[in-house]
Amino acid sequence: MEKSANQKWKESGSTLTFKEWIERENQKKGSSNNFLSFDAIDVKSDFSDTIKNEINIFEDDYPIQKEPTKGKFLGLDSTTLIVSTVLILGSVTYYLIKRKKKW
Repeated sequence: MEKSANQKWKESGSTLTFKEWIERENQKKGSSNNFLSFDAIDVKSDFSDTIKNEINIFEDDYPIQKEPTKGKFLGLDSTTLIVSTVLILGSVTYYLIKRKKKW
C-alpha cells in the first residue's frame, strides 16, 4: 500500500509546511510521485456531481409514484377515520348513559 502525501511529509522531517512541501515535491524533476495541491482539487463540485449521479440512478431503478391524496385526512383514509370516530363517540355515549342511570 502506497503511503499518503501526509505520511511522506511527516517521515521527511521537513521544516516546511505541508503545502510548501507538496509544492516543492511537485517541482522536483524526475519525481515519479506527483501530488495535487489543495487548490487544484474541487471537492465540492466532485461531491455534488456524485450525489446527482446517485440520485439519477436511484430514480431510474425506483420511480416515484405519487398516489392521489383524495379521501385522506391526517394521512388516514376517510372511511377508517369516520368508522373509528363513530365507535369512540358511541362508546363514550354508552358510558355516560350507564353512569347517569346509576344515579
